[in-house]
Amino acid sequence: MPIKSTRYVEITSAVAGASLVPLRELVGLRFTTDPRVPTGAQISVVSGGADDYFGASSPEADFAREYFGYVSPAPASKPKKLLFAAYAPTGRVPNIFGSNSVETLAAIKAVTTGALTVQLGDAPAALTALDFSSAASFAAVATTIQTKLRLAAGAQYAAATVTYDAIAGAFLITGGVVAPASAQVLTSAGTDIAGLLGLTQVGRVLSPGMAVQTPLEAFKAAEQVSDSFGTASFADTIILADALPVAEYVAGENVKYQMYWSVDATTAPTWSAAMLNTASNGLVLNGTPGEDKRALPQAIAASVNYTRRNAVVNFMFRSPAITYNADVTTDLAANLYDPLRVNYYGQTAMYGQNISFFQRGYLCGPATMPLDMGVHLNEQWLKSILASKFLNLLLVRGIVPASQQGRAEGLVIVNEAAIQGKFNGTIIAGKTLDATQKLDIASITGDETAWVQIVTNGYWADATIVKVTGPSMLSEYVLQYTLIYGANEGVRKVEGSHNLIV
Repeated sequence: MPIKSTRYVEITSAVAGASLVPLRELVGLRFTTDPRVPTGAQISVVSGGADDYFGASSPEADFAREYFGYVSPAPASKPKKLLFAAYAPTGRVPNIFGSNSVETLAAIKAVTTGALTVQLGDAPAALTALDFSSAASFAAVATTIQTKLRLAAGAQYAAATVTYDAIAGAFLITGGVVAPASAQVLTSAGTDIAGLLGLTQVGRVLSPGMAVQTPLEAFKAAEQVSDSFGTASFADTIILADALPVAEYVAGENVKYQMYWSVDATTAPTWSAAMLNTASNGLVLNGTPGEDKRALPQAIAASVNYTRRNAVVNFMFRSPAITYNADVTTDLAANLYDPLRVNYYGQTAMYGQNISFFQRGYLCGPATMPLDMGVHLNEQWLKSILASKFLNLLLVRGIVPASQQGRAEGLVIVNEAAIQGKFNGTIIAGKTLDATQKLDIASITGDETAWVQIVTNGYWADATIVKVTGPSMLSEYVLQYTLIYGANEGVRKVEGSHNLIV
């Protein structure tokens, strides 16, 4: 071999400005008690996917059909996915859900010295000499395994159950004790039957046991898996005392999520009084059994495509593609719920035709926070894209200098996001500002004419680099930016006057 040319000339390749940080998705998250959603995981489904995963008759599938049954107006779009996370108000036993890739009964009956090793808890249970030759059904196969499993040492096995779900076409192995406990299928020596039973194929679910969980613990656990969701709701009925810690936590995350709570005619006043000043939380009236109207605002949020022009929407006046029953049909009822800031699916009539849509699209919280669901969602998007862009800047640049150059680089990021915000409708020019708003802008910016730029251009931005004492008690530099923009709010009512000249 000759001397390598890299001794004299060596060139290294890399992609400049590569994007290492993904953009956050503002899809819906649904908390469920169904053990098919393991703790420490999020299950993502597309349209029709919940039917396959949970079963067509499951409440999860019902909610998913409501969620995916929404189409946003021009530019037309719809939710692309829905997430499910675990909630265990009474704890869970460990579960092993087999896939429907089960061999024929004849193939299983041919096994006379089968082996199966599962682990429910700390120690595995190695089952041997499994004889299925006399099994007349899959249920009989399950009974044979259960009998052997209950002979294994430990409380999890003593009360364990093994069943066959004829509808799902799958075997289910369930532990006997509610507690944090692993759920595994291990390899067995000899004639391993795990594959015959559909316990090793794609589609099986290993769901560990877990202790009793509060709604707040469930939310934090889901967030640890991924915070790439925009809205959330609980499938189970949550009492107010348990909901408030979640509501306060979400409010403390400062316009990161929207949390939707279900109320009815009886509970609406109490929940409103408790949450009226708790930001980022929405109350939704559910007055029709079998329907969860929270699916609609979650779907509206998930359907907004911020890469498209004029993509933002007003949550009010939106309707799903499926048939919803209107829960509010009179002015008397509307006058009751509107001051409580309770959202509802209401019906009006014009020229003999009934028209139903979501009303009024407001969140709880003080006046200092975004109360319009659409404005709140747009701010969620803007914060997330800026966070992604800035982290990318820090990761891909060798150094962001603590100088005017670094300040300029920060302003490039802010302006790029703001321009995209103007494109999709998050930021709007021409907004009318009152005297108080102009004074607030002057106070924040130190520029008495900054409000003019916000009116004419839609936003004002600046950045500075300051020296601070960091967490290591050492001096470090921080790039601080300020962005003030005109939020795009939707019209909720039209009023007019007619003057006739005859």
